[in-house]
Amino acid sequence: MVYQTEETRQKILVAAEAMFIEKGFFETQMKDVATAVGISRNSLYRYFHDKGDLGYAVLGMVYARSAPGLDQTLTDIRANTELSGREQLHLFLKKWLTNKHLQADLKFMAEFDNYFSGDRIPPDFRSRAGGPQPLSALSRIADLVVAGVQDGSIREDIKPKELLPMVVYSLKTLQQLVLLRGSALVDLSEKDTKRLLPNLLTVLMDGLKPVLPE
Repeated sequence: MVYQTEETRQKILVAAEAMFIEKGFFETQMKDVATAVGISRNSLYRYFHDKGDLGYAVLGMVYARSAPGLDQTLTDIRANTELSGREQLHLFLKKWLTNKHLQADLKFMAEFDNYFSGDRIPPDFRSRAGGPQPLSALSRIADLVVAGVQDGSIREDIKPKELLPMVVYSLKTLQQLVLLRGSALVDLSEKDTKRLLPNLLTVLMDGLKPVLPE
């Protein structure tokens, strides 16, 4: 019988997350994680079938850890009824992009998405990576978009369910590029690189304004 403990499983997840962030998914090997935890590679495989399986587990841990803070931020913003839906959305996304406590989580997600791309995307990727927690977060952000449409601060010619992924994935894609490439972005100074996300957010929010009739 193979014995597993929750304590060892958590140690594996913590060690793996740190390595994925520092070295990246491509360079991190299962034997490295086993060594960091102080167990054999065979023991590690009793907990996780492969590096992908381990990556999904770390992703679940990251989602669970960040979800309460994001939920509280959304709740606090929604409570400010003086702001329009678009202003609430702008404020939440700005806090999301600048939250120092989320930087490690965002870096891990960037490494995760970079690894699971192209031919490395397994058939069950959507069901394993898009669990209930991220879907719940998207649903709550979608409420801000709907509120903006209803109060007239967000354009209504494009459906909210189409607007939301455009905004979120645009920001997420650029954010991950900045996190992974940093100061090595071609033709951009360090100052220009730091302004990329705030400027994109401004442009996106302006693009959400109601369309005036011609």
